[in-house]
Amino acid sequence: MFGKKKTIENPSKNSPIRETNEEAAAPKKSIKVPSIKLGSFRNISSIIDGRVFSSELITRNVPFIFFLIFLAMLYIANNYRVQAKVRKIDTITRELKDLRDEHISIKSNLMFRTKKSEVANQLKDKGIKEATKPPYKIFIKKEDLK
Repeated sequence: MFGKKKTIENPSKNSPIRETNEEAAAPKKSIKVPSIKLGSFRNISSIIDGRVFSSELITRNVPFIFFLIFLAMLYIANNYRVQAKVRKIDTITRELKDLRDEHISIKSNLMFRTKKSEVANQLKDKGIKEATKPPYKIFIKKEDLK
């Protein structure tokens, strides 16, 4: 491993020979040239010419591929449906806020108009005056009703 000297067998004699420090210190001249892997180009060319679709791996997994396509379509449809519901909720919320504001304004207007002083002012124009005497009960006997 690391830090140990290499042992190389001598072909003429079956005895191990150890490298000296001078040989180990000599620079090695092996330069690796990067090679282009043709595997990726073969995959691309097989996709382009259609060989990939006729392979056994694809034909065995066609139902699974259709299932994945179905799930993707289901996901997209669900997303559209949720977006439509969110838009509808927003419009209904805005409409509810407007109706609540209108209700509060109408209610405050009604409270103002039904005050005793406002009713008296409205009836003055018609000639009806406010009563100065307190109200009293009228009692009728049952005998008088017959």
